[in-house]
Amino acid sequence: MEVGVATALVGALFAPALARTAYQMSVDADTPARGTCRHCGERLPSGRVRFTLWTGRCHYCRTHLGPRVWLSAIVAALATFAVGFRVGNDPVLLTFMVFALACVPLAFIDLAVRRLPNQLTYPLAALGVSGLFTAAYLSREFTPFLRGLIGAALAGGLFMALAYARPDGEGMGLGDAKLAGILGLFLAWLGWSELGLGLLAGTSAAAAFGVYMLRTGRMSRRSALTYGPFLIMGAFLAILIG
Repeated sequence: MEVGVATALVGALFAPALARTAYQMSVDADTPARGTCRHCGERLPSGRVRFTLWTGRCHYCRTHLGPRVWLSAIVAALATFAVGFRVGNDPVLLTFMVFALACVPLAFIDLAVRRLPNQLTYPLAALGVSGLFTAAYLSREFTPFLRGLIGAALAGGLFMALAYARPDGEGMGLGDAKLAGILGLFLAWLGWSELGLGLLAGTSAAAAFGVYMLRTGRMSRRSALTYGPFLIMGAFLAILIG
């Protein structure tokens, strides 16, 4: 529990940087990251230090930009608490922490523009493989790493097949398949039950939300559903209780 609380506090400290990342990368595909206020066009403050001082408002027109910093802090704290609580003092904790923090902007970006940018998913996948391999090498126990690779292939392959089965933009997308592969890597590292629970919880939550939106008339049968946040939510639920 103590490790979980400590990692949650660390995660909350990253909230300004995560919120600004989510705002800047909430753009259409093949569009550069946003560097200005979308309302007045004023350039965002530059420099890496500015990421830690991000308030979620344009410094010129004071309009809210992107997700609220306080909301990013809550989500980041919950995600990092889950990995800290589950992994504990194991050397692999650092890799899981980066994974948890990266999932925060991914969820917000997917909610905003229905895409999971390769600028985040590709480095996260590379870091996951290298970080988990390093942890396996240090512990001289490669079974979790090999299980993670298999889990990534299974989860990513399943969602890739779903994406190609309905390539109309209304079902799963390739970004969801890439995210599923990353989630499969980390969940299967912990165990097969975590992988199954995470995928089941995420897809079930997405389906339940879709049914609710249909019955309340807020969506039509041809409306697109954002799957990424539900997959992420299911994954961290599995990490916490799996």
